[in-house]
Amino acid sequence: MTTPTHSARTVNLEGATRAAIAGAAPLALLIALGMPGYAAFAMFAGFTAIFGATEPYRQRAVTTGVAGGLQALCMFAGIAVSIVGAPLWLQAVGLVVVLVVAVCTLSTLRSIPAQPIFPTFAFLVSSLVPLRPSDLPLVATIIVCSVAWAWLVAMSGFVIRRVWHPRAPHRFRPLAPMKERGFGILRTPALWETVALNVVGALVAGAIAETIPGLGHPYWAVIAVVSTLPAIRQRHTVLRAFQRFIGTIGGTVIAVGILLLEPGAWWIVLIAVVGQFFAEIFVARNYAVCLLFLTPLALAVSWLSLPEAPELLALDRVAQTTLGALVSVALLFVGRAIERRRGRALGATTSIRTV
Repeated sequence: MTTPTHSARTVNLEGATRAAIAGAAPLALLIALGMPGYAAFAMFAGFTAIFGATEPYRQRAVTTGVAGGLQALCMFAGIAVSIVGAPLWLQAVGLVVVLVVAVCTLSTLRSIPAQPIFPTFAFLVSSLVPLRPSDLPLVATIIVCSVAWAWLVAMSGFVIRRVWHPRAPHRFRPLAPMKERGFGILRTPALWETVALNVVGALVAGAIAETIPGLGHPYWAVIAVVSTLPAIRQRHTVLRAFQRFIGTIGGTVIAVGILLLEPGAWWIVLIAVVGQFFAEIFVARNYAVCLLFLTPLALAVSWLSLPEAPELLALDRVAQTTLGALVSVALLFVGRAIERRRGRALGATTSIRTV
């Protein structure tokens, strides 16, 4: 009897389902307990399940565990900034530390996603949530338990495969081969070029965003830069920045339309589930379509922790994302000029022909 071939239609369903469950369950529990103000922490902890989604489970356990620890540490760092009311220069120092640690960690793991967007996002938003020292035990419990839950969800496929894979192997996507990892990458110029791109881009975008009168949420400009800059071994292209811009604008329009309806907390949970699921479905296919789902998820859940007028959110989101995209493209052209002079792409570990 011929074994059915693997169906391309199921390639992302397994990981997308896990990602949605990892973030939605803690969020739903917080809503049920009447604590929507802590929703952002559950969301960032839930992103733990995204990392290492295609890896064999023995390696995935390490990847997801380290990524979850990184998410938690970045949230704790942001909370510390929030509680002590750190000045802007100290926040910038914290951002630089987060970027350096995140890029080095994710590059060493050779994880997917490789960009430091989720640790950076976790740090920046956590630094804005108004908290008191007395809130720390509760918030720490939420973060640790949510990360542990996301890790368990990420690893749940091991049991599922052991039970059902022998009966219907074509229903499961094939796992990637084991990755070769080593701390030697920390000594390569390519890694530190990638770190420099992220640090310079984030600081320039953040500094410009802070000086523009009438606009808030300068951290969105930073996120736009970090999400569009390439990871190590990847090329920096205008296409990704353009996709980020188009997808964010479309996602912002959707999010504002939803928030203008003043949805209840349980509707936000549903938005989080749908947004996370379809963002994972499309992230490898079309980044712009992915952002049509990821942007409403991020804005809606953040809105629970930091309520604001939807119209102002839309203006700031579009303006700051445009700024971040422009900074990213400017770095692209500067980087291309450097590449032409030396014949090797920035952040590349092997010789790559300059386009």
